[in-house]
Amino acid sequence: MIRYTPALLVLLSVASVGAAAIAAPSSVAVCIDGHQQVIRAEIADTDASRARGLMMREQLGQHQGMWFRYTTERSGDSGFWMYNTWIPLDIAYLDNQQRIVKIIQMQPCESIDPSRCAVYRPNVPYYGALEMNLGYFADHQIKLGAKVRECSAK
Repeated sequence: MIRYTPALLVLLSVASVGAAAIAAPSSVAVCIDGHQQVIRAEIADTDASRARGLMMREQLGQHQGMWFRYTTERSGDSGFWMYNTWIPLDIAYLDNQQRIVKIIQMQPCESIDPSRCAVYRPNVPYYGALEMNLGYFADHQIKLGAKVRECSAK
């Protein structure tokens, strides 16, 4: 039997608030030039939210994704990996004008050793990335150069 002391209740309370914050990231409506569908994208703009990304998700809605935002340019040698990510994904890397400069398809890493997971590097500098379900960009004919932006939901 667990004895709930005041200190334990405070700890449980803080833990549940922290879990709720992780479970409910902010999201925005996203439009891509030439694409009619509005995308609902969770925002990853802190070190913690970017590190967590879409890890341990079992599914992602048809027109849902995650938009990773950075305030400074990232080297093309730095990329994303799929450690603890269970959903196959497309990633579109974005330049400083939020135009797509590289699209890569990424498969989940099945290793329990993160050092054995592939890193998907764009080999071009970037300021952000948009992750969607695998095949999303090809299925919707979204090409390099298309601009990604916040928009109002239709």
